[in-house]
Amino acid sequence: MKVEAISQDLLGAFQVQQLATPPQNMVGDFSTHLESIDNRIMSVAKGEQVELHELMIDIERAKLSLEYSVSMRDKMIDAYKEVTRMQV
Repeated sequence: MKVEAISQDLLGAFQVQQLATPPQNMVGDFSTHLESIDNRIMSVAKGEQVELHELMIDIERAKLSLEYSVSMRDKMIDAYKEVTRMQV
């Protein structure tokens, strides 16, 4: 298996794509992304040819997305609690 470096134009295109994705579409994209990762992990388990470095990058991307979502949820809950504690 030959490992190649990620080109700068590919990296730049990924960053632009991530910034252009509105939050509403991230939920559906996240679930389809997880299904894709699961399918590729099953392919690795079966011994099929899979690019491992791309799989690891996708797994880390999903991990970061999940951590971001949990952090946003916690901040929203904290904000809700602050609003409910306000005296009118």
